[in-house]
Amino acid sequence: MIILTGSNLGERQRELNEKVKEAADNYVDFNQIKDITEESDVDKLFKIDLASKYVNIEYIIEVLKSGDSLYISRALKSGWLYGEDFAKVVNPNNLHKNVMPFMSSKMKKKLLTAISMHVRNETRAAEFYKYCIDNKYTSIALKFLNFTSDSFKLEMLKANSKRKQMIIDCGSEYLKNFVGHSFTLAEAYVALFPEGNRMQAFRGLSYLYTVSDVKYLDLLEKSVVLSPYNNTILGLRISKSIMKQHKDRVLSKPSLYVRIIHKTAIVKYSTAEDAKIYAVSVLPENVESFWNQNYCSKYKFILDKIQDGKFEFVKQIFTTKYPGEEFETHLNFYQKQFHKIMTTEEKETWALQQIASESEILGIGKDYNWYKFVSFEKAFQEIKKLVLVTPDYIKRADMMLILVDSAKCQLDLAKLLKHYYERHANEQKYIKENFLDRVMQNFNVFEFNDECWSAWNKIFHNLEVYSTTDYSSKSEYKIIALIYHIINQKDIPEAITTHINSEMQFYALKLNTDKLKKEEVEMVFKYLFEFYMTEIRKFENVPYNDDVKYRLRRYIHFILDLLDQYDKTKQDCPELVNQFMKKDWDEFSCHRLLREPKKYQVSKVDLLRDLKKDAKLLVEYLPEVKKNIDNSFKYDISTVLKKLKIYFSNDIAKDYLKFFNEILSKEDQLWLKEAHAAAHGIFQLGDESFKIDFMLKYAPTEAVINHSEIDEKLLRIQQAICSHACYSRPPVPLESVLMYIKGDYVHFCLPMFHSYLANLPLPLCIEFVEAILNTPVSIQKHGIRLAFECFNDESLNALVLRAWRKTKNISLRLIIFKAIHYKICKMGNTQHILFDTLKTIALSLGQDDDDELFRLLISRQLPEPMMLECIEIAWKVVSQFPPKQANLARMRMVILCMSNNINIIRSDSIRSIIDTFMSTVFKQEEEEEGNGKKQNAEAVALIDAKWDLTATYIINIKDINDLGKKIELAKHILNKCLRTQESETRQNRQNLLKTCMILVNNMECKSYNQDFARYENVNIMMQFVLKTLQDSLPIEEIYMEIWELRLGMLVRNIMMAHKKLKGQEQIDKDAIKVIVTAFAKELSNLIKELIDAGLYFNSFLSDIESKIVSKLKTIKINFDIKIRFMNMINTLCLGLMSFSIPEMYLLVLNLLPDSCNPEQDEDYKAVVTKLYNVENKEIRCNLYRKLNKSEYKVLDVIGQ
Repeated sequence: MIILTGSNLGERQRELNEKVKEAADNYVDFNQIKDITEESDVDKLFKIDLASKYVNIEYIIEVLKSGDSLYISRALKSGWLYGEDFAKVVNPNNLHKNVMPFMSSKMKKKLLTAISMHVRNETRAAEFYKYCIDNKYTSIALKFLNFTSDSFKLEMLKANSKRKQMIIDCGSEYLKNFVGHSFTLAEAYVALFPEGNRMQAFRGLSYLYTVSDVKYLDLLEKSVVLSPYNNTILGLRISKSIMKQHKDRVLSKPSLYVRIIHKTAIVKYSTAEDAKIYAVSVLPENVESFWNQNYCSKYKFILDKIQDGKFEFVKQIFTTKYPGEEFETHLNFYQKQFHKIMTTEEKETWALQQIASESEILGIGKDYNWYKFVSFEKAFQEIKKLVLVTPDYIKRADMMLILVDSAKCQLDLAKLLKHYYERHANEQKYIKENFLDRVMQNFNVFEFNDECWSAWNKIFHNLEVYSTTDYSSKSEYKIIALIYHIINQKDIPEAITTHINSEMQFYALKLNTDKLKKEEVEMVFKYLFEFYMTEIRKFENVPYNDDVKYRLRRYIHFILDLLDQYDKTKQDCPELVNQFMKKDWDEFSCHRLLREPKKYQVSKVDLLRDLKKDAKLLVEYLPEVKKNIDNSFKYDISTVLKKLKIYFSNDIAKDYLKFFNEILSKEDQLWLKEAHAAAHGIFQLGDESFKIDFMLKYAPTEAVINHSEIDEKLLRIQQAICSHACYSRPPVPLESVLMYIKGDYVHFCLPMFHSYLANLPLPLCIEFVEAILNTPVSIQKHGIRLAFECFNDESLNALVLRAWRKTKNISLRLIIFKAIHYKICKMGNTQHILFDTLKTIALSLGQDDDDELFRLLISRQLPEPMMLECIEIAWKVVSQFPPKQANLARMRMVILCMSNNINIIRSDSIRSIIDTFMSTVFKQEEEEEGNGKKQNAEAVALIDAKWDLTATYIINIKDINDLGKKIELAKHILNKCLRTQESETRQNRQNLLKTCMILVNNMECKSYNQDFARYENVNIMMQFVLKTLQDSLPIEEIYMEIWELRLGMLVRNIMMAHKKLKGQEQIDKDAIKVIVTAFAKELSNLIKELIDAGLYFNSFLSDIESKIVSKLKTIKINFDIKIRFMNMINTLCLGLMSFSIPEMYLLVLNLLPDSCNPEQDEDYKAVVTKLYNVENKEIRCNLYRKLNKSEYKVLDVIGQ
């Protein structure tokens, strides 16, 4: 046994290292000491270090398989282990088969991480990368990836989208290792990003600029296409370099560089002429973006380089880029504050022009706002006139605020204040307060000259700031008056003295004195300090009693608040105040100025530091440690305890173990945080026998906790043991743990379950899981979850099937099903191993199982082939359940799932369900009609779902052979629905007809969910349906259904004709116009055909319009058209106007939007103009009626 005697941690570590070195130097036979029983951690560490010295690979591997985290971590420090000499041992295949089965999850990661830090061979790194990816160690895989070959990295970037995203999500520090100095890899990395978002990649690759600035910029210019909203820019250092060494590039491609270079560098290294080039290059493509992006604000740093003629320059480039568009006369120019680029003279000229134009772009009667840009004298005279003729007091108040903005000096302000007092003294109080607040916002009141203050003070008097009676205005005004009088050495008015003597607000005082010079602040502070001290001194020689105490409190609080606001300390508090406070300490003890600083807490860092100096200091700290445990809910010194357990097991560790044991043994009350800290310390420091006895001592005798009888202290200790037993190293024996995993104690043990999963060596973890699987259901469910994490597939299969067959508990069955379903979804190539098990248990589902289980079975989380099987199994199971309400809902859920996944479900399976449905549904209706009983809501919903599935199946036509079969089925169903035998009652016939129409409408609706290539067969089917309806029913019954089907066939023909546009990211306006115009032409032909046949009725216009709009929306959705739907309607109307017949005009009037800006849609203007020119009173009357509701009247639209 090795005994270390050093006085601190460093000495003992060196002592151990010396013993190892001595043994190695003396060539001690390792085989002789290997089998000696270790009595402490130091003995084992000695063997590991000596084995490392001897390069004993067999012993090191044995240690890795031991499962002990300390020993494994020590063994992994053997650097030679990762060299090429031991590549046959340290490779993914060997480690996976012979080492990792004995390691915990945490230690596996530690092993792989250690390997990643040492392996530099490209082939080995690639092997470990693949292994880590396959086993979901993604973060470690990335470390190996850094040391693979460039060709391997390129293949990885091309191969898998998830892995691409994995690289994108890494930070810039990782990129330096992954890309290195390879511009080939850099280009491949940049290509992972969308074109408009590649600056993000270049920001991460900025280090490559130092490798080759030319290659970096070449790649940037080649790869980046900036979006209008790019916010990623290069760093300042690179930006400066580009501006100094590559300015020619900047000037040749300013639209790129100006938006990615740091603005500081642009400003520093550019001239006014350069700025003009930049300003032109960054102009947005359209005028809307110019205003929306707030061009002048966004590129202010560029425009500020242009000292002379800035406004004229910006106006010139604007009119050149956007001819015919308004600039300074546009409302956005004012709202976006573009006027900041103007000089004072230009602003005044601009404002006066706006007033003179009477355009009122700011709103009706709001042109007075322009006077804020006009010289004060001119604004003053004009606004005075406006005020005289303005009855609205709110507008008058607003006008005076504009004058405040117009005032530029105290001379202007004095004149305004005098006028305000003379003319507006009777305004409402809040209006006067708003006026004063605007003045304080624009001017520093404390810098007012006598004239200005005199005018200001009159308004104060008007607001009764100096009133000694009731005062209801802002208290801040009294503070402003106080400060001004103090710093200008004027006598303080009585009302202000009364205020500071009774209700002073020191926070507001501090905010206002922050605007003063330092010496002025000191004047205010001294005045108030002396004022309150004078009041306090009056009580110095007065007998102290309750009356004096209560009167003194106010002044002492004022003194303390004053000192606190002006960053004084309690040492600045006068002695007299201290004396009075001692007599009334409870009143003042909690004041912020007097609070004691927080006591220093001995932290884990302090303990570690002193452990490295003198270990005995830690024993002296025990009382402090006890206080910290009492005062903190989580006082964590685990790191220190681990060091004590290893190097001080025979001395300091025993003192701490005794200390923790005494905490639990004390007779007085035990707090939960104390129990947790003590139990944690015992499991960290105790040897195995001590921990076994400790757990046995407090083991619960009953599974149920009787809270009314159990000792509260005992329960807290038991709870702490359940939570902290998992921190023991080595793990406490399984028998001791199982004493606590029972009944009501299980929820205390939840931390243990999660910890064991990560930290227990795999064999012990499996043993633990198997033990709790043989327990009651409440515990068993936790074992099931753990089993899915640590069992191999074969063991898991056996476990799942055994547990499923054994239990009827619904919650446990749900846990098993959810776990296996989740496992299959997350697995890679081995999914099929567990999928057979899933199918087996799915086929044995019962009607009592949870609904969530059935929803999981048909969810889209599984791969498509598995999902298909699961849906069919789900129907096979639920269709055999009794027709109870819950079961009917489950059947409906599966049927709807089949409808939504019609393309992957086997046709014969669907046909079987439909045939069975057809053989019963009509009989059910007859029986229902005969006995008068109605089915419940769930049964009706199931029938509706089956009709929906039938419609989906019929219209889902794969090819010409499938078309024949589907027509035969449709024919059979339609004949059943449209039968007209005399034996049918009127009610039954109506029900059948309603069912028929729902089926037909569903077929029409679902026809658009297929590829355009199938539309030809779909139209043949719908033509057959239409003919059958027309042959069987009078036109009066199916008039709107005829419209629906004819329009549907028409729309599908249009979409087939333009199928090349399907899937395009952005269809241009010309192509959209072609599609809509084609629709208008076919629609016109249809209407003309119906008119000729005498089947077009104006009384149905509202319904016809609704169906046309619906079909046009279908076109928009299928082609993913981005323009506004209103614009498509206008284009359609324009196309319909080519047929000059009254019926068409009335339809167009119904379709035309109620309100549309004619300046933004030429088609709308053209339609209205054509309608206006129609020589038909009815048409024109309807046109006026429609547009009278709009803000754009008829004559406005047509420009008359």
